[in-house]
Amino acid sequence: MSDTAKTASFDPERFFELARRVGHGMALGLEYRASGDNWMELCLPWREELVGVPETGVLASGAIVSLIDTASGGSVWMTLGHFVPIVTLDLRLDYMRPALKGETVIARCECVKLTRQIAFIRGVAHGGDPERPIAHSAATFMLSS
Repeated sequence: MSDTAKTASFDPERFFELARRVGHGMALGLEYRASGDNWMELCLPWREELVGVPETGVLASGAIVSLIDTASGGSVWMTLGHFVPIVTLDLRLDYMRPALKGETVIARCECVKLTRQIAFIRGVAHGGDPERPIAHSAATFMLSS
């Protein structure tokens, strides 16, 4: 299957347009930014209700975990070229610094290997400068189909 045909069957912009209307996607306000054959980039705009440390305005780590988990899953769908149910088996984040007040967090995750049942993903979250990361991630997902 060609790369064009592969990605044509999964439309990430349409998917996130729908996902933002309900539940977790609506609560976090994640936004689609870009994607490629095996990667996806999403962002989490800073909002007061997502703050974990009120005195400083630092974003809650749980919101960043959700952002990276979602971008990681998206990278699996981009690699497959279509949507299938997937399950996060393992997600590790190494925090390098806090997400500061007013800072939009951008996560770019890449599916680096795909087997018949398992996908391996690595990613980075930053505030606009990938050279100044907020967190690095490593994840594994199980394909449920």
